Amino acid sequence: MSRAIQKRTPLRTPVRFEDAQNVGTLLAGSRSAETRRSYASAMRTFTTWCQGRGYPSIPTGPEVVASYIAHRAEQVAHSTISRDVAAISAAHLDNGHDNPAAHHGVRQALRSAGRTLGTAPCRRAAPLTTTLMRQIIDAMEDLETATGKRDRAILLIGLAAAQRRSEIAALTTNDIARQDAGLLLRIRRSKTDQTGRGDLIGIPLGAHPETCPVLALEAWLEASGRRLGDGTPVFSRIYNHSRIANAALSDRSIARIIQARAAAAGISGKDYAHTAGVAQTWVSGHSLRAGHATSAAEEGVDPMTISRTTRHRRLDSLARYVRPANAFEDSTAGKIGL
Repeated sequence: MSRAIQKRTPLRTPVRFEDAQNVGTLLAGSRSAETRRSYASAMRTFTTWCQGRGYPSIPTGPEVVASYIAHRAEQVAHSTISRDVAAISAAHLDNGHDNPAAHHGVRQALRSAGRTLGTAPCRRAAPLTTTLMRQIIDAMEDLETATGKRDRAILLIGLAAAQRRSEIAALTTNDIARQDAGLLLRIRRSKTDQTGRGDLIGIPLGAHPETCPVLALEAWLEASGRRLGDGTPVFSRIYNHSRIANAALSDRSIARIIQARAAAAGISGKDYAHTAGVAQTWVSGHSLRAGHATSAAEEGVDPMTISRTTRHRRLDSLARYVRPANAFEDSTAGKIGL
């Protein structure tokens, strides 16, 4: 057989321990922390299922993965199954094994599950619109405390800039600049910007002092002793309602604050499910971002303009918020003479 067509296995060249460590550190950052947590959870569930049936989990074959898809199709949504398959794929590739999820039978099983279950989401974050935000702010009885000032700033900055909870948590005072018209806010990295290209968002002064994000942030900075440009985290923990820590809040803490403040105002988000056409809606860390898109759509702002603030790369992703708000304006039913 000609050497030109022989299957070649690349030679492995030993590298120094410190070089291997550097490569390991580099590869550890190839996925976001949230993705790593999600994949780890998916693999724990898959491994437990495999152990119960005597199947190997890593490495495993496409027959096992297809069987797991059939099993999960009786329990969870298609989006969860897709996440499971992505986690199994990543675990195999990361460990140098063939990817069982690339097999035609596995792809067919996943598509079949999508047809059976439907690919539309069954759950969605309820939008905290401007109207609901006023209700939340009005219900806050601790606005003169450090905790109240911090939470109001989180809510209003997050809504104004259409931020994800991770983006709010990652903000430092170096990311914000004060201008005569308001604030310039730089989002250094996001879910759709993993390489850190960055986006710049303008936050104008609000029309109402009680819900002005610029004034809310300034009040919190003054209470916390921070100043723009000093490099500290914008939002941090507060101990005993008075002692302000230096460490940044986690993204999960941001979500809990949003949920707690909405609940205190009597807002659960459950009543949005019928409008959204899904089985379940609730207030989450994504509700501020959803609220910005929905509020802008209700005011007649076109989707392209909204996407420049929300930073949606695809308009069909934005449409899930815009369509319910513009359902009557977009409909031609009123223009056909009925």
